[in-house]
Amino acid sequence: MESTALPDSMPFWTERVYRPGGGQDHLGLGSVVTDRILPRLAPAINVITRHPRYWSFYAFVLSEFWKRDLPRTRAAFRQWYEPLECIFAVACELCDNPEHKASPVGAEKIGTLVANDPAFYDPKFSYVESALGGYGLYYATTMQAVGLVLLPNRSIGLKVDTITPAGQIVAEAFRSMIVDTEYYTEWLDKHDAPVPASVVREYAQRACLCRLHDSDALDRPLLADVVLHQGQSIETASRRETFQMMCELVAQSKGMAIDQEGFRRLIYFGTNARAGDSQRFEFTPTPPTIRAARRWRLYQAREYYNAALNEMWRRLHYWGLGQDGIAIPIPLSKVFESVRFVDFDEFTSSFGVKLPSKGISGLSPIQSLLDWVQEVGQVTGGLDDRWNLDAPLTEDGVIGWLHYGRSVTEASSGYLAAALTLLALVACRLWSRAMALVEPEDWFPVSEGGVERLGIERFLAELRRRADEGQSIADLATWLTRDYVISQHGHVAAAKLLSTGDTYRFRVENDRLRFFDQSASVGMNNPRFESLATFMYELGWSDYFYDHGNSLTIEGELLRVNGDLTVSGLLETFSSEH
Repeated sequence: MESTALPDSMPFWTERVYRPGGGQDHLGLGSVVTDRILPRLAPAINVITRHPRYWSFYAFVLSEFWKRDLPRTRAAFRQWYEPLECIFAVACELCDNPEHKASPVGAEKIGTLVANDPAFYDPKFSYVESALGGYGLYYATTMQAVGLVLLPNRSIGLKVDTITPAGQIVAEAFRSMIVDTEYYTEWLDKHDAPVPASVVREYAQRACLCRLHDSDALDRPLLADVVLHQGQSIETASRRETFQMMCELVAQSKGMAIDQEGFRRLIYFGTNARAGDSQRFEFTPTPPTIRAARRWRLYQAREYYNAALNEMWRRLHYWGLGQDGIAIPIPLSKVFESVRFVDFDEFTSSFGVKLPSKGISGLSPIQSLLDWVQEVGQVTGGLDDRWNLDAPLTEDGVIGWLHYGRSVTEASSGYLAAALTLLALVACRLWSRAMALVEPEDWFPVSEGGVERLGIERFLAELRRRADEGQSIADLATWLTRDYVISQHGHVAAAKLLSTGDTYRFRVENDRLRFFDQSASVGMNNPRFESLATFMYELGWSDYFYDHGNSLTIEGELLRVNGDLTVSGLLETFSSEH
């Protein structure tokens, strides 16, 4: 202790009041995307609600529950529901359809069970650690959004979920598919008796998630109706526009496979790969798809913007650990001084792009960074024009250089330079104020977040002002570190204390910053591409996106051209708007 000079008047906590929490989204940026932006682009289609036939199956389970003289309580519904979903999950794992690509809820545990090839399956097998399984966790809210179910509502005396008239029609279609199976006729109510494997295999041939793709699936046209027409009109319109754009992507793909990373490049740059790639193709939005393409492009701009700020946060965390900020909090003055030196030489030499002859450093004006990015990134064109993925410097390239989304613990100034470059690229793309007027209703991915969650629009306004004033890149790094990283992380971590626990990675204490040795992973939000691609495939609008030779079906081509499909008419009376 005699050799260690502890700062005067510095509290030294020996125990943390709240349990340490892993936490995610440490700047609160991801929630803007997942809760506000993506739900407007693909309403009712989430990352974890990727199989449309689950809507049929859960509607069927509810319908059968309400047909029986059972207590109308959540406990009774759970006792009825869980054995049915368990056997359904086993059936999906046992499915021998050559085109099977579906994975059921509880696949990890169910897969292990099926691998042992038992002769019987216990309906009460614990397949998932959650009440009401996949329905309660994922699908219930989406099914309510599209008008298939009503969730419990005390104000109207509804104590347990119930089926709507539209949901009843979908349930009846599913029931018609399995009505002749032994499972339905002999085992549906036998929750205490092990079900023979042969019975479950027969059930799989009619009920599996992948069987919705079959031409004789009676619930498929109904679910297509639900996706394209059920729910609030503004939401159904957005779904139709997104699926029409997805059809256009397939039509222009020349039969090449499309994966999630390719999807990001297509919606942002208009191509899935750089020049020279044998699997490269380009995407040019057509007049009917321009609106959806514009909104998805701005969504991806938000992802790149979030990535830059998250990278600054990650780098600061590991810098503080390297400075022994766990034991002794670091003065904020030293923290800010550390970000004023921005090593663009380290970044650009490793990246393989040249700086201007005068160079760029922390002392350079912000405008010099913007001018350099504009030139070397070949940033030209308006909001609906092609953006050049083949330029020497792109957002996609910077993300790759940062190894963004992977475990990186480095904290060099080169990483700070890369993050600032990424921000500058996004800013240059959206710099013109006139872009917001192209179609104001499409600008929401830029404006969402506001002050509370660091919206891009707010950032652009402040960046323009600071650039006009001649402020330096060091000033930019200091401002962002103070307001967008340290302060924002403090607000978000404080809000999570009661629910998630202590997710602080650093915290201001008496004009100093104390650091905590926990993981600091960052990554982009899931764009729901796999769910959209799976819906396209299982509803019979296209082949599987990940397969070469992918093309549209007749219905998919009609959806691409017309932006809609002829409705069955069976669900029209029961639109949830009425």
